[in-house]
Amino acid sequence: MSEKLKHSRLFLWCIQVLRVCGRELMLVFRDQGVVIFFLVLNALYPVLYALIYNPEVVRDERVVVVDDNRTAMSRDLVRRMDATQEVAIAGYAANMQEAQEAMHRKACYGILYIPRDFAQSVGRGEQGNVSLYCDMSVMMRYKAMFTALTGVTQAMGGEKMAAVVEPVISMSGAIVENRQVPVGNPAMGIASAVLLFILPLVLQQSMILGIAMLHGGSIERRRRNGGRDPLAVEASPGATIVGKMMCHQIIYVIPVIYVLHYVPLMFGFPQYGNLLHIICLAVPFIVGVSFMGQTLSAVVNERESVFLLFVFSSVVFVFLVGVSWPRYLMSRLWYVVGDCVPSTWMANGYVLMQTNGATLYQVQHHYWMLWLQLPVMFILAYVVERFINRRRYRSWIAASEDNPNVLTRIDLAKNGVG
Repeated sequence: MSEKLKHSRLFLWCIQVLRVCGRELMLVFRDQGVVIFFLVLNALYPVLYALIYNPEVVRDERVVVVDDNRTAMSRDLVRRMDATQEVAIAGYAANMQEAQEAMHRKACYGILYIPRDFAQSVGRGEQGNVSLYCDMSVMMRYKAMFTALTGVTQAMGGEKMAAVVEPVISMSGAIVENRQVPVGNPAMGIASAVLLFILPLVLQQSMILGIAMLHGGSIERRRRNGGRDPLAVEASPGATIVGKMMCHQIIYVIPVIYVLHYVPLMFGFPQYGNLLHIICLAVPFIVGVSFMGQTLSAVVNERESVFLLFVFSSVVFVFLVGVSWPRYLMSRLWYVVGDCVPSTWMANGYVLMQTNGATLYQVQHHYWMLWLQLPVMFILAYVVERFINRRRYRSWIAASEDNPNVLTRIDLAKNGVG
């Protein structure tokens, strides 16, 4: 008899999960705001972000030269700069003021200043200095000009060093051979280096915002209906959490494939990973984000509050993932905080797959860390659902039975009325 009872309880629990999942699917597609977060944001935001950096490598950036040295060496430096693919010399300026005026007119985006003692310092075996002033409105311009100047000055310095040790070179060849081989990012572009980290963050942020907006809508309905949500399904806390998670998994099948596979394909970003392995890595990631979103939604009281509470957090997640600042240089506190966020493991594992061709086995540490987060995230979501949300709902129902207008007054007070 007890076995039958256990089986019947499990069966009823599964029915509750399916009912919650169906209810959530219905609420998602009836809510335009949630559809925008779950589907439209994932469809458009990665494309718009990629277009900002398209083309991701700049060519022939205009630079004006202020040459106070006027020697053969300074002219050779300028010719070499003009010969690079990153820089095009737009002309000479008599002084820095004239060069700055050209930059203000957008006739150039950089100024190369060669001081009066440049050739003399190099001739004496001392360090010769040149200065590069860049328009920082677009970081790619600075990167292109700095790369060109670094390459030219290193080449000239190498030739001077070779002249000193020419007898040794003639007998044994070059002392040091410098060869640049880009690995994982053949275009050496910013988008290829940055956007692959951002794509999992887009999925995470859109899901958190959508889950929080759904919860805010439920809170508003309960205020209008004496603490009860007419669209809610009677289910245990665990069935509620799992049912919502199943809904999110169903909805995000297409966005995951689109964002993680087709967006890099459209823009020619590194794509050496196996799609099946990427999907396997994304499964625990989506489950973990669903549980995290249900946990964080406890602080949401209105649909609109998600913009104030969670939109800014995307910047925090970008830093925690290590794209703006290396994780090994973070303080221990922020390193641990980053380990607790699903996007940290997903983004780093995904980048290893796409840029270095790593298999799921080779990123198994990231994979198992995502699975390890799930029981912790589930427990947090369960605590929030059972001991915070449902206690609040019961108190609202009890207060409404004593005074039917109490929740209406609270709602009006929150909006500055009454």
